[in-house]
Amino acid sequence: MSVKFLKEKIFSRRGKSEKPKNAYIVIEDFMKLPIYFYRTIGLNPYELTGTNNKPGIGFHLLFLLHMINANMVLALEIFFVYVSFRNNENFIESCMVMSYIGFVIVGDLKIGAVLLQKQKLTNLVRQMESVFPPARQKEQEEYDVRRYLRRCLRYTKGFGGLYMTLVITYNLFAICQYSIQKWILHSPHAKQSVPYVPLTPWTWQDNWKFYPTYLSQSMAGYTATCGHISADLMIFAVAIQVIMHFDRLAKSLTEFTVRAQSEEDGAEKDLKKLQELIAYHNKILGLTDVMNEVFGLALLLNFLASSTLVCFVGFQISIGISPEMLAKLILILISANSEIYLICNFSQMLIDASGSICYAVYDMNWSEADPRFRKMLIVLALRAQKPVCLTATVFLDISIETMSIFLRMSYKFFCAIRTMYQ
Repeated sequence: MSVKFLKEKIFSRRGKSEKPKNAYIVIEDFMKLPIYFYRTIGLNPYELTGTNNKPGIGFHLLFLLHMINANMVLALEIFFVYVSFRNNENFIESCMVMSYIGFVIVGDLKIGAVLLQKQKLTNLVRQMESVFPPARQKEQEEYDVRRYLRRCLRYTKGFGGLYMTLVITYNLFAICQYSIQKWILHSPHAKQSVPYVPLTPWTWQDNWKFYPTYLSQSMAGYTATCGHISADLMIFAVAIQVIMHFDRLAKSLTEFTVRAQSEEDGAEKDLKKLQELIAYHNKILGLTDVMNEVFGLALLLNFLASSTLVCFVGFQISIGISPEMLAKLILILISANSEIYLICNFSQMLIDASGSICYAVYDMNWSEADPRFRKMLIVLALRAQKPVCLTATVFLDISIETMSIFLRMSYKFFCAIRTMYQ
């Protein structure tokens, strides 16, 4: 009994002084939500470390199944719009289906962009791992990693939850409406309908084919949603880490203690320390270059698709629709605008964080430093004056002002379609 008591005492003391390895934050904690959504459709966006993370044939077949099904539904949607315009009928429903077409195409293109940029994305993650604070309490507290992780999860969970609410609402609305009318209200007018497009090569009304058709379209909606939001979640996770590094660098510069006049070899020590901080700044800038190279196309697609989507949704709301359809359209409108706002907000935070380096240099006690030290500070400040932001390829540098540009462009499209309809 005494031996057992001593063992428990020793382990309890050891537990107080040593933290388990998983108590520290790693880069995967920032990336886990986009990785989760990608893996549910059978895709690894970058090469994961470890032998257990290598996908098997079943994983690849899952991705193939998702893509074939999503593109089959996309083809049916395009054909439905073509037939409707050719026969000059179902104009309102065609506008709704055109919104779905844009959403699925963007989801497909974002998945394709990730596949094409997989090696670059892997290199980006490896570079981020090389500068990520090590799993030691002192370093992680200096970077305040936990606070940035909480911010990251707050944005990613909120955004992911919004779009999951959107796709679940659209996937389940039709079958819930039919079930309530038929089994609860016992209405003789209860009619089966599918989530996205009524046109199929087979007859699905009032027979067993309704259920696989409904499941296929629901699955296509989930695939498009995962492809659409996972890249955005990845952008948010990478951007918040870059902001963390900029803030850490600004803090290091502000708290820099100049020793040129207080110690004999203080000037050399100051120069060595400043060179390390400049090298750190160069690494952060390198991360932003790779980040924009990897995600530039996805960002451009976001603006093009969201402006078109807001335009079509606004048009349908303006011509008068049923209350349940109005609720669904408002949910789309909120989701599309939230996506663009978050992208603009993250880019503005990057601009502010990168610009803070220049102010941190000015706040240093540089007047007592060696002349060589002061010249290096000038170079650092000049580089920091060029803002770092998210870029939608070469077409657009994103900031919070881009949100107003997006809204103006969407309104112009809306007015054009409204004029054509009248």
